[in-house]
Amino acid sequence: MLQPLASFVSSILWLKYGLLRNDHVVSLVNVFGVCVSLWILLAFWRFSHSRHSVETRVLLALFVSMVCVGFVTMSDQVWAHHVYSIMCCVVSLVFLASPLGQLGQVLRARDASVLLPSVTGLAFANNVVWAIYGHVHSDPFMFVPNTVGAALCFVQLAVIAWYGRVDAKKGDGAVEMDNIM
Repeated sequence: MLQPLASFVSSILWLKYGLLRNDHVVSLVNVFGVCVSLWILLAFWRFSHSRHSVETRVLLALFVSMVCVGFVTMSDQVWAHHVYSIMCCVVSLVFLASPLGQLGQVLRARDASVLLPSVTGLAFANNVVWAIYGHVHSDPFMFVPNTVGAALCFVQLAVIAWYGRVDAKKGDGAVEMDNIM
């Protein structure tokens, strides 16, 4: 469940980052990101056996997001904007690295079925595009985490290519949501 929560928090933080920098592209993309993240969390809540647990985690993620946004909103100090920008980077990296938390399971089972190649491939492409955007706009807070994120996604794609998706090939190809989230 870490990945959709981190995506939700990351989209909220980057939305505010875009507003602070008066960058409408970043803001608009992250409005879409917040909506998609909420949709995924709603689906997860709908199919969860423990809805209370999902609700608690979403509320905690929302609280953390609002504290961070409130922190930078109430301060006009340059250092506060830098700290907030670093928070955006850290949350993005948590989001992108979260599937690697299952790397031990993949290595033990020699099966990468818990990693989704389509999502990982899209995340890789997304990070490459945002890294280029950050480079073009001379924004290290966008360039650095997206470059690292692209590298993390590349590692995930390499693991998927190396070990394959044995469990996904069995039966109907379905992998349980609990193993993914």
